[in-house]
Parts: sequence; structure tokens; C-alpha cells
Amino acid sequence: MSTPTGPETPETPAADQGPAHEGPAAIGPGSPAADKQWPEALYALAGVGDVVAEQIRKLVNNAPELSAQFQRNAASLPDDLRSLPREIRTFAADLPSYAAGLQSKARDLDGEAVKRNAAAAQTRAQDVYKTLVERGENAVNQEK
Repeated sequence: MSTPTGPETPETPAADQGPAHEGPAAIGPGSPAADKQWPEALYALAGVGDVVAEQIRKLVNNAPELSAQFQRNAASLPDDLRSLPREIRTFAADLPSYAAGLQSKARDLDGEAVKRNAAAAQTRAQDVYKTLVERGENAVNQEK
């Protein structure tokens, strides 16, 4: 992933545009411009599109089962709606104790553990991004 470099001027071309904006170039560490036709972000977007298309195919394949499940759930809907006001009142009454519990947990947080968890989340996000870029590259190359 690239780091923002500030406003773009003729003297300082965008990091993902290459020298003097001569055409698309790859961005990110270890991604030479000669290896890719488009910036990694576009491949990541194509990867997201590929994931969405896969999920839609799964939904289409499971449509009969989902329809039957919907019909079963629809039958219990009137009972669920009748009990909803009681459940909301119970939740509202319990809300102050939930909030107190969250405040207590916040006071007990270990700063180093939070930093470790944030670093782990960042690493995971980078891994997901790389996976989406690879998936997008494969999708684009299959369309050629």
C-alpha cells in the first residue's frame, strides 16, 4: 500500500502514476511497475468483484434452500413481533449494567495488548489486501 505524499504538483507526480504521469504503474512494496498493467488498488477492486460474483453464484445455487428457510421463518414472524416490545423493555432496563461493565473493561485495558492487537489487525488487513490483489490479477488475466 502506498503512503500519501501530499498534494500532487507537476514537480511531484503521484506515487502510483510513475514519473511524469506516463501511464498506469503498480503501487506497493515489491511491485515493480513493469510487472503490472494497472495499480494494485485496481486489482484489489477486481478481486473484491470476483469475491462478490462467487458469493452471488453460491446464493443462486442455494436459492431453493433459502426460500424454504424464509418460508419457515415467516410462519413464526407474528409471534416474534408480539414479543418484541417486551424484549426491548428488558434490554432497555439492562442497558445501564451493560454500560457499567464496558466502562470497567475499558479501565482494565492493557495498553500493550491493545497495541499488539492493532498490529495484528493491520497485518491481517495487509494480508487480505494482498490476497485481493492476487485474486484480481487472476480474474483480469482470465478475461484476456
